[in-house]
Amino acid sequence: MQSVMRYPGLKNQPDRGESQSRVRQAVKRFLRAQFGQPTGVLGHVVGRLMARDKSNLKRIDWTISLLDIKPTDRVLEIGMGPGVAVERASAIASHGYVVGVDHSDVMVRQAHKRNAGAVTKGKVDLRLGSASQLPAFDEPFDKIFSINSIHFWSEPVECLKALREMLKPGGMIAVTLQPRSRSATDATAEECGRDVMMHLEKAGFSGVTLEMRSMKPVAVACARGIR
Repeated sequence: MQSVMRYPGLKNQPDRGESQSRVRQAVKRFLRAQFGQPTGVLGHVVGRLMARDKSNLKRIDWTISLLDIKPTDRVLEIGMGPGVAVERASAIASHGYVVGVDHSDVMVRQAHKRNAGAVTKGKVDLRLGSASQLPAFDEPFDKIFSINSIHFWSEPVECLKALREMLKPGGMIAVTLQPRSRSATDATAEECGRDVMMHLEKAGFSGVTLEMRSMKPVAVACARGIR
């Protein structure tokens, strides 16, 4: 049997771990790397695609709605990509502070361009970093979220523990995931969502819940937890 690629952060795989040819594995590995950490010219193209993708925009709006962001909230996004979610969150946290973190310098630049006005005003801060290498901040956050990122984290529980320490008591985290492979189903999405719930509980979050939303091409899962 062919070896199967696995996302490091999930037990249940977004592609269901199906056996594939070596050529197809190589292509998927290359594309996965670009969407996980866009680089170079292709990375710029990937960023533009993410910013325009309708399903991506729906995931963002849904996740933000589940966070119930207040005008004065301090909000952190891990894996901000081209900065669309940061832009939308900062419009709601109109008197707050929104931080975006991404380990791709290409994405940081695209996000900075998209949020240039808010960055100049000090409402938005964009940092190079990752869930496993978080920047330091002077104050804790009210809300933290991540969209289609946790499956790339090698040690998700440890990363979530670190994020929990960055939340205020009573603060909320939301982790959203929508499998995008051809073989993914609504059941795949729910299995992945339950994986994330388990990670949140192991990391010490309480009141962990799972929300599901029917969306094309496959359902979206969002696991939430409270510090």
